Amino acid sequence: MNLTPFFRLLQLLVLVFAGAARAAPPLTNFNVVLLQPSAVLEERVPNIDAMAAYVRALGAAAGEAVVASGVQQSVGGFIVVAVRPGLRSNVWLDFDTMLDLALKQQLGSKLRAVVPFEAVKGPVVFALKVATWSGKESKRLAPAPAEWKAASRPGAPLEVGELVERLWTD
Repeated sequence: MNLTPFFRLLQLLVLVFAGAARAAPPLTNFNVVLLQPSAVLEERVPNIDAMAAYVRALGAAAGEAVVASGVQQSVGGFIVVAVRPGLRSNVWLDFDTMLDLALKQQLGSKLRAVVPFEAVKGPVVFALKVATWSGKESKRLAPAPAEWKAASRPGAPLEVGELVERLWTD
């Protein structure tokens, strides 16, 4: 009895399953970057548990978006989020390299569909530091989305909440 083809098949299956077990996750969450002073956040976030649940939901939605895009681009960066009173939210993407258009569109639509926590007395702004498909963690400490750079004026810095209000489009 010739066992060589059987052992080759067995070897191939072991390699396939071993590779699947070590497959890269679609999204790695490194941390949450708070973009406003703690005094502002304490005033505007009445329920920290609701905010934490929202951050977890954003992470899950981002992972789904990465998979749904069909793009396996490895890149690190930030998902910048603003939550306004009235359960309204907006997102800006700031990755270390240009995102594939399908990935960018999926991320934007899935993240904007997540119902936010209730903010009070003004916007709450933070970022998720993430990477797709085993991309490296961004070396930058904080995001600076292109839209934010374009809206900022040299010599006249804006508080991040004011900047977000200026850029907000409904």
